[in-house]
Amino acid sequence: MNGQISRSRVPGLTAGMLFLLVFSACAGSDPAGPSGGSGGYEFAGLIDHTCTDIYSIPDQWISGAQDNMKVHYAHTSHGEQLTAGLELLESDDPDLQVEIGYSYLPVQAGALCIFDGQLTETYITPELFWETHDGMEMTRAVLDANPSINVCMWCWCTQMDYYDQGQVQAYLDSMSTLEAEYPSVTFVYMTGNAQAEGEEGYNRHQRNQQVRQYCQDNGKVLFDFADLDAWWQDPSTSQWEQATYSWNGISVPREHPEFSGDEAGHTTYDSCRQKGRAVWWMLALLDGWEPD
Repeated sequence: MNGQISRSRVPGLTAGMLFLLVFSACAGSDPAGPSGGSGGYEFAGLIDHTCTDIYSIPDQWISGAQDNMKVHYAHTSHGEQLTAGLELLESDDPDLQVEIGYSYLPVQAGALCIFDGQLTETYITPELFWETHDGMEMTRAVLDANPSINVCMWCWCTQMDYYDQGQVQAYLDSMSTLEAEYPSVTFVYMTGNAQAEGEEGYNRHQRNQQVRQYCQDNGKVLFDFADLDAWWQDPSTSQWEQATYSWNGISVPREHPEFSGDEAGHTTYDSCRQKGRAVWWMLALLDGWEPD
């Protein structure tokens, strides 16, 4: 396995359009198909490493997301990267106020309110959200008890390292079922983290590409966790670097070495902040922001 870092300068953001909660990709540098490196596609709903320039979001759209977006977010330990990132950003800038309720939806004016977990659980594995009948019922219970929730998302742990195509299709089918049942809620699809290398990392890459292709084909909202893992922006040059390794002659994205650590959610605070910035970008778009 030969790890490498590729560098590219990301072009300026393209204009986004919001219509019926469908929005454009941020800036599609390095698009790739099923055997590509970055896995980035230009399609309605892609949130990746090009969607992290939080200070290009006008203040009114940050406030709008805080006022209007009510989020249900379920995850295990890796998913903590998003919530830790949001809290770190709040510590950097008090205007980015967030309130996270564990098994309840906070009600706090001027803060992004997040229901973390399910009604009776906070460590949410697949079977507790989408993979079983009981898990689907737990998700429905949260949405039924909190009708103001309008964004719902679940984060992978390491299941993509070993799940097969059929298991990932079951995830896609379950999310689609929930979308049909709750048309006023935007369900956010996610890719799995890019920490594994070797055969497991290649399996994860294939399954992530399966999710990306489905979202591209069906106009879904995708939070590309793996892409955000693999890309790091060098502050000294403003250039983006992507980390990859080679598996049987195929270039596979992997977590960037700058994010190797265990400060929160099995990664660094820097990686958490990057994902938190992408969450703000996504929610501002969902609220109606159209980037220049």
